Amino acid sequence: MLNLDRDVVIVGAGPSGLTAARELKKAGLSVAVLEARDRVGGRTWTDTIDGAVLEIGGQWVSPDQTALLELLEELGLKTYSRYREGESIYVGGDGQRTRYTGDSFPVSESTGAEMDKLIGILDGLAAEIGATEPWAHPKARELDTVSFHHWLRRNSNDEEACNNIGLFIAGGMLTKPAHAFSALQAVLMAASAGSFSHLTDEDFILDKRVIGGMQQVSLLQAAELGADVVLNSPVRTINWEEDADGGHRVTAVSERATVNARFVIMAVPPNLYSRVSFNPPLPRRQHQMHQHQSLGLVIKVHAVYSTPFWREDGLSGTGFGAGSLVQEVYDNTNHGDSRGTLVGFISDEKADAVFELGAEDRRRA
Repeated sequence: MLNLDRDVVIVGAGPSGLTAARELKKAGLSVAVLEARDRVGGRTWTDTIDGAVLEIGGQWVSPDQTALLELLEELGLKTYSRYREGESIYVGGDGQRTRYTGDSFPVSESTGAEMDKLIGILDGLAAEIGATEPWAHPKARELDTVSFHHWLRRNSNDEEACNNIGLFIAGGMLTKPAHAFSALQAVLMAASAGSFSHLTDEDFILDKRVIGGMQQVSLLQAAELGADVVLNSPVRTINWEEDADGGHRVTAVSERATVNARFVIMAVPPNLYSRVSFNPPLPRRQHQMHQHQSLGLVIKVHAVYSTPFWREDGLSGTGFGAGSLVQEVYDNTNHGDSRGTLVGFISDEKADAVFELGAEDRRRA
């Protein structure tokens, strides 16, 4: 058992926890990072499976992620653009596949007009309500008491338009069915991205990838921190108490280490807080809020081929279908790799159903 004295103890060795630790050390403070898993990176994970390098977790970088871009430069990591040349594929509600170019789905004129109308309303609400205090807006209660699914249908009677707009937030971002979250949460998601229009622009939000994989951001920072990162160390207890000088101390206890510090940073999803015993307990309302925060459900699907054959057919590898099992697909071929890789996403209730299948049935699906 390690016994450490530090200025700050950080729970979680994902990108946020490790970046916090690195910045604190640069400011002259001592840190310890406790990670439950046997690896760093959190939801970024680059792995090699059957000889193919795959991004199991988060991977894309958009131009407005300026802090991440600066960090990549500091760490000496290079990026490359996602392949997007050629035509994309749209699968309509009737299952019909259509090749198209440009940013707009090849839908009927009336459906396109309805989609534009919904995007305009959402852009307006996102700008009006903002991402800082959405609950304080006069429209907050109204929007928070109706599901995004029903809000869309209150504003349009075009089912294809509603499904397509719902895809960008429900399937693409929150990975929950549109009936499982409120219209206010959808507006907050749009406001956090700058606008709803940004969420519909895959060339913007899925702009670049990191050569060698996104997990390198965490691996390189962990290497800098060295022994200050302790793996296989799930934190079970955090004690807070006043010290003799009128300040306070915190003690984080894991299976491998006990860290005495002045401050603690929880760099894990809030729904994991319940696995930690806080003494004294967190405020009741905060504890309840953490318990009720639910994460989405998504399956990331990789298909690796000997070559990116779709490029020879003039296809970009990009595809969308709100009613399809795999709702979105992109060319995910690695930099400098002769093989071709497609990546797709199965989300919300569709992912629930696929999780019930065995491994072979999932592959066939």
